[in-house]
Amino acid sequence: MSRLLRVTLSDVAKAAGLSLGGTSYALRGHPRIPKETVERVRREAERLGYKPDLRVSSLMASIRRGRPGGRETLALVWVNTPRDLSVLPEDSRQFAKNILEGVRRRAQQSGCAIDQFRLFGDGLRPARLRQILVSRGISGVIFAPIVYGGAVTLDWEWSPFAAAIVGHTDFTPPLSRSAHFHFRSVWQTLGRLRDEGRKRPAIILNHDTQERIHFMQTASFVANHPDPKNAARFVAYGRPDAFDLPEKWLRETKPDALILSWQIDRKTAAALRKIAPGLRRLVTLEWHSRGVLPGIDPLNDELAANAVDLVVAQLQRNELGLPARPVSMLIDGVWVETA
Repeated sequence: MSRLLRVTLSDVAKAAGLSLGGTSYALRGHPRIPKETVERVRREAERLGYKPDLRVSSLMASIRRGRPGGRETLALVWVNTPRDLSVLPEDSRQFAKNILEGVRRRAQQSGCAIDQFRLFGDGLRPARLRQILVSRGISGVIFAPIVYGGAVTLDWEWSPFAAAIVGHTDFTPPLSRSAHFHFRSVWQTLGRLRDEGRKRPAIILNHDTQERIHFMQTASFVANHPDPKNAARFVAYGRPDAFDLPEKWLRETKPDALILSWQIDRKTAAALRKIAPGLRRLVTLEWHSRGVLPGIDPLNDELAANAVDLVVAQLQRNELGLPARPVSMLIDGVWVETA
C-alpha cells in the first residue's frame, strides 16, 4: 500500500537550492532576501504542496535568531500611554492592566515572550521603533489601544512584520484587529433592563470614546431604546476624569434606569439617585472587579489575548507585511452583577 509523505521545509530547500534558514526567510518574505528568490521559493513550495508545520514554528523562529531552544518574542506597543499608569483615571488604568494581562497570558500559552515599547513615550519615534524591532528580530507586533490622542499613522515598510491592533483605534495602514462589540453590549444591556420592566432608560457616554469607536454605543442605544423616536434626548455625554452631574438633564428625562460607560463610586451613585428619585437601576458598560456598579464586563484581557492569536497565526502561516484583507474579531462582553 502506498503512503503519502508529507512535504517538509527540507524538501523545499533542496528544490530551491537554498539552506533551510534561507528557505524559511524566503517563505516569510524577509526583506534581506531578494524578491526574485522569494518568488522562486514560494513557487517551489506551491508546486510541492508544502504546508508549514505549526509544531515547529517556534523552533524555526529560534533557529532564525541563532538561539536554539529560545522563544519567539512579540512586541506590545503602547501608543501615547504613560509608563506610570497611576496618572490615568481609574477606568483607563484598569483597562491598560487588563490589556497587559491578556497579552502576557496568551503569549505564554503560545510559547512566546513579550517586550513592551511606548511609541511617542520615552522619546521613542516610529522610525527608531522599527529599527529596534528589526535589529532584535521581532516580527510579531501587537498595538495596544490608544489612551490619549486620536488616530495613529505609521509610515513603515511593513514586510518584516505580522501585526494586529487591540481595540477600535483608527490605524493607518489598516491592520487586523481584536475589539469589543460595543453595539451588541448596549443592545444586551437595554434588553436586560427591558426584561426588568425599565421603560425610561438613559445613558451617559464618554464623548472621546464615542469618536474613537464611531459612536457605536450611541447608535445602538438610539436604535434599541424602548422609545426610538425620542431616544436621543435620553443620551448625555461626560468624562470620567471630570464628571459633572447633569442635574438639569436628569430632572427633565426622569429615567428609571441609567447606563454609564464607566464605573463610578458609591458617593456619585447616591448623588445620581438623589437628583432622579425614580432611578431604580444604575449599570455600567465597563464592569471591573474594583467597581461598584453591575454591568457588562467587556473582557478586555480576552480581546487582547485574541490579538496575540491573530499575530501568532500570521507568523505560523508566514504571512508578513500588510494584510490584503484585514479582519476584525468582535468580542461579546458578559453581564456581571456586583455584590
